[in-house]
Amino acid sequence: MQREPVRFESDGLTLAGHLYLPAGQPPCPVVIICHGLISCKENHAEFACFLQERGLAALAFDFRGHGESQGCLDARVLHDISAAIAYLCGRPEVDAERLAIRGSSMGGHYALHAGAAYPALKAVVAICPSSEANLKRGIFNVEFWQSLSGVEGAKLRLALPDYLSYLRQHNIFAAVSKISPRALFLTHCQDDEIIPYQNSQRLYELAGQPKKLLLLEGGDHRTAQHDPSVHEATVDWLREQLR
Repeated sequence: MQREPVRFESDGLTLAGHLYLPAGQPPCPVVIICHGLISCKENHAEFACFLQERGLAALAFDFRGHGESQGCLDARVLHDISAAIAYLCGRPEVDAERLAIRGSSMGGHYALHAGAAYPALKAVVAICPSSEANLKRGIFNVEFWQSLSGVEGAKLRLALPDYLSYLRQHNIFAAVSKISPRALFLTHCQDDEIIPYQNSQRLYELAGQPKKLLLLEGGDHRTAQHDPSVHEATVDWLREQLR
């Protein structure tokens, strides 16, 4: 695994990331990787390496209020994805015309909203995506999410009233139709104990074409995020979309 520590700015905050560049002749397609609540970029290193080994670049970064990034989680969090896009546009090793986003849980939520808002994203992958209601429950049950995160000493730096205004003003079920004509891939485990798989079913029904839904029997909230077979299916789909 070869990765480059990177820093970029979002609303005056310094965000921390890791850029994974594949071997071979640049520029290459690139995927922005978005982590979940009280998680961090390192938790998705295996998927970043999976992309890297198959000829795609990846940028995994910490959202504001998480990991090594500055600030608190607040209503401007989607600006972090816009900042990541701008950063990648300045990297000659990657082809910003072939740019996708992949997020899980909270990151899947942000990936959907970013896909609706930022046309630079040519494809969107959302794994077990949270709704606004799921996130509201989550931020009031921080201890549980800390135990789930797998990050020792994980903490959430949260601007609570400001972030609640974000949750009131956004709706993934209204946003998802705006992703089309760009492609959407939804994945969810049917036994997810945190985010109900019906989220993804409903999102799929509301989304325009092209779209794909992969429902996995059994599993839990982490299964679809880290299963090698899901990684393989995701990369195959991304290659098709980013040709």
